[in-house]
Amino acid sequence: MSAEPSAPIEGQLNPAERALLAAPLLAAPERDWRVLEVGTWLGGGSTVTFLRTLHQLGHGHLWGVEADRGIYERMIGNLRAAAPDAVGRFTPLFGFSQAVIPRWLAEQPADFAVDLAFLDGGNNPREQITEFRLLAPRIPVGGHLFSHDAKLRKGKWLVPYLRLLDNWECELHDVSDEGLFHARKLAAEPSPASLKAAQGRLFRMQLELQEIAAAAVPRRVCAWIFARLPARMVRRIADGRR
Repeated sequence: MSAEPSAPIEGQLNPAERALLAAPLLAAPERDWRVLEVGTWLGGGSTVTFLRTLHQLGHGHLWGVEADRGIYERMIGNLRAAAPDAVGRFTPLFGFSQAVIPRWLAEQPADFAVDLAFLDGGNNPREQITEFRLLAPRIPVGGHLFSHDAKLRKGKWLVPYLRLLDNWECELHDVSDEGLFHARKLAAEPSPASLKAAQGRLFRMQLELQEIAAAAVPRRVCAWIFARLPARMVRRIADGRR
């Protein structure tokens, strides 16, 4: 096991959420786990949890996507200091997930499998749906998908969409204000009926006025508007918090 850091790395997951993320790995210790997470932040939540668990198992690898350059560089430094024995099992990937994931997958062998994916990137619900669709073909039967902020705006499309696909077993863990969503793949493809139902639900959700506006209004304009609103209102609109 790697040495403990002299000061904890900042992380956004509580102990119950971290235990849930590690549970599938610990339940199948013989599996050579390939783990991808989107949104590392400073490395002290999911990233170090995955790394220490893989180090405990003695095999497996973690790839982490982070889009903020300053956060990305701090995260790498934090992990080198906090988990020096395990950091060799980690490959950081800089950039936005919709660009990074296709490029990363193209670099892997044709039979490469993503055994566990954790989605915790930006607040736009479209990002999680896009990430899921990019990764789903590479997640094998028995593989796992987690997403954070499942009760907030970030997860408002992915959670109902996946629940309607009959080749995924889904559970929303109510262990935080944000919520942790877990899905396990039961079959390679959904039935046509369940796929049609999921796509119909997604289409209707995409037609919500708030999401149409978010997609149509330039990011700089949104930032200008948010700068003039009370912080509580900004949180309610951007994150879906109350």
